[in-house]
Amino acid sequence: MVFGSLPELIDLSLRARRVAELVALRLALPSRLARLPLDSLLAELSVERGPQLALNRSDLLRTERALARFPGIARTCLYRALARYALLHRSGATPTFVMAVDKRGIVESGHAWVEVDGTPFEETDDVSHYAVTLRYRSTAGDGNIHAP
Repeated sequence: MVFGSLPELIDLSLRARRVAELVALRLALPSRLARLPLDSLLAELSVERGPQLALNRSDLLRTERALARFPGIARTCLYRALARYALLHRSGATPTFVMAVDKRGIVESGHAWVEVDGTPFEETDDVSHYAVTLRYRSTAGDGNIHAP
């Protein structure tokens, strides 16, 4: 096996750390939300935790797809949005956690997602038909989000 340069190995290590954080968050969020009101949980997720590390979008999406196949991991948009919010915040972005209800009145459904700079972050759902009920904005930093 041939290893890359030291910077490549460091980058790989940091990316693996972000993936591990996402998995840990998704496992812990249901019990944390069960014991804390949503605003308190969001405040906890907004606390600075060590150095800001870049977030690789493809790592995030690949890990979310893998987690969707694991039994026992909450698959709802709420937990996905909470985990994205936390990781984006820890990466130096200024995310906004958003919850909304369907304003078409066809079904009683809600949705949660994350926005960065007013744009839904990696959101596949059309959010234009939702009436926003909650926006919670992080106060992080420099928008340290990287595409692959």
